[in-house]
Amino acid sequence: MSIFQSDQDQPDNSAAPQVPHSGRAVISRKLRELYDAVQDEGIPDKFLDLLEKLDEAESRAKIKASEE
Repeated sequence: MSIFQSDQDQPDNSAAPQVPHSGRAVISRKLRELYDAVQDEGIPDKFLDLLEKLDEAESRAKIKASEE
């Protein structure tokens, strides 16, 4: 049995919970709102600094490798 079921899938177990269409719509809307909120948060400065340091280290490693 698959964990994920589409509307067309027949449940293997008649006792499996059924979510009405209106409930699925609410869940979908709330998930979209959560995704949008997380997407709008931006990247913390600490992570940006770390990414910059990693880029610099990678550049130095490439230059060192090309000199050898």
